[in-house]
Amino acid sequence: MAISQYHVMRTTEYYEITYETPLSNQAYIICEIIKHLERQTDLATCCLVSRLWNTCATPILWKKPLMKRASTFNKFIRTLIRTRQHATLYAYGCFIQSLDLSRLSCPSAELGLISESCGVLKHLDFSYVQELKDDILSRISGQCSDLKSLKLLNLPNITDQSLIQVIKRCNRLEHLSIGDCVNIKNNSFLQLAISAEHLVTLEIYIGNIIQNDTFMLITQHCSRLKNIHIWDCSTLYDNSIITMAININKNLESLILQNLRNITDLSMKQVAIRCPNLHNLSLEPYEGVTNETLFDIANYCLNIESIQFTLHKAENFSNDGFLMIAERLKMLNKVTFQYSTPLVTDVTLSMLGIRNSKNLTYLHLYNCNFTDSSFWVLEKSRPPISDLCLFAIPYVTDEPIISLLKSISGTLTSLQISNCDRITEEVVISGIGRYCRNLRKLSLFPSTDFTIRDLDAIVSICTQLKEFYLASTEDIPNTIIAPTLTRLRYLEKLRIRVCPNLTQDDVAIICCGCSQLQEFFFGGSEYLNDYFVQDYNLDGKKKPLLVLGP
Repeated sequence: MAISQYHVMRTTEYYEITYETPLSNQAYIICEIIKHLERQTDLATCCLVSRLWNTCATPILWKKPLMKRASTFNKFIRTLIRTRQHATLYAYGCFIQSLDLSRLSCPSAELGLISESCGVLKHLDFSYVQELKDDILSRISGQCSDLKSLKLLNLPNITDQSLIQVIKRCNRLEHLSIGDCVNIKNNSFLQLAISAEHLVTLEIYIGNIIQNDTFMLITQHCSRLKNIHIWDCSTLYDNSIITMAININKNLESLILQNLRNITDLSMKQVAIRCPNLHNLSLEPYEGVTNETLFDIANYCLNIESIQFTLHKAENFSNDGFLMIAERLKMLNKVTFQYSTPLVTDVTLSMLGIRNSKNLTYLHLYNCNFTDSSFWVLEKSRPPISDLCLFAIPYVTDEPIISLLKSISGTLTSLQISNCDRITEEVVISGIGRYCRNLRKLSLFPSTDFTIRDLDAIVSICTQLKEFYLASTEDIPNTIIAPTLTRLRYLEKLRIRVCPNLTQDDVAIICCGCSQLQEFFFGGSEYLNDYFVQDYNLDGKKKPLLVLGP
């Protein structure tokens, strides 16, 4: 008896397609596999396998197009124009849900095409696209009513006029980031309180400020807020922070308040008591915030996983408060200190390492006076640190750092050491070059010269590196730099701040040998200039992006 054919409906993340069995099963499986790929080159390759694979991979490839250079953006625009002018297999603009144009040079006319072609945009980043003007942003808000995330940084031509239109029209907006937009004033933030009922994350960076009364209105009306990140809080007072704690209370998960000039223990205690589900806390307190705030956080915010404190104005913080934090916050796994005070000493860092020896995965220290003794304690407690950053730690020497790298070598994947006066190349040779086999990211700005021995030690052991940042290679002959770096086969990002001997041939060798390289930043070259970089970036496919620094 013949088996009749039948149709099966498969629903993907992008659209619904009806295929005849067994083709439907194949398409569904292919889509399920392909959607886990992250690299654009892998997705583009999938499009070339067959017509079926092309049908499955194209919507995923175009969901979040990756653009880091002007030439890529130009090809993107030409494709959109061709789609509009001619009958093509796909309406590519209808697939685009996330578009990151940050730091690209985008002519106004081409930006306008986005509003006409990309009607289903949900995530949009215009940071540093200074050609963006009010009329374009207004048109985009009229077409992309499903917009959920918008990031606007350093945009001098954007005013309240267009941002208010965005807030009114895109009533599903969940994430808004604004910073260094000099013509965006308080009116836009007032509109948030009226229209942005779905707002989950509000980020206001340095360069834009929010008024005290406006902030209270937002926290009263935006009941879904979970993440409040404000990097200039000089206009906020205790009453606004108390109002936030009362209105948002259990919803609040992440709070960043930098420059707490007018905020005291009075309001921070209310945050601690009323917001028990806080996971991330970052503060830059002034003298009005004392150990009492730390005690309250330790007693009430037991779900905190990440803390960041900038202490250069915190006159009334001491070891006692942080000892309570270390004792009580059992879920703490990320710790960042910027600056330290005479009352916050090695005891704090040591106890955080001891009490969180099973959880501490992230430790960043900037401009702190911690000494060798606290790093010896960290070495003994062996926390599972995967991300370690030491920036301007002047009193730490080689031996405890080498021992610490050995003890955490099984978990460490990201390491940054910069401007530490007493850390020498011995850490590179005997620490990184012996133990750090699992590193994926390495950033070195040593206080001493970076030599051939250092470079050879790194490329011999850290073979899995994907990101490698160096201060200078001026003491290494150019005949050695390029061939040595090509041994890092998985490298995706390379940054050398000062590389005076770099030539065109060296660039070609590095870009050819490091086949996975996506971005190469270099500065201080005596032989290369802007014209070479522009020509290189415009010529050819699948080349890494070159960036010439100062």
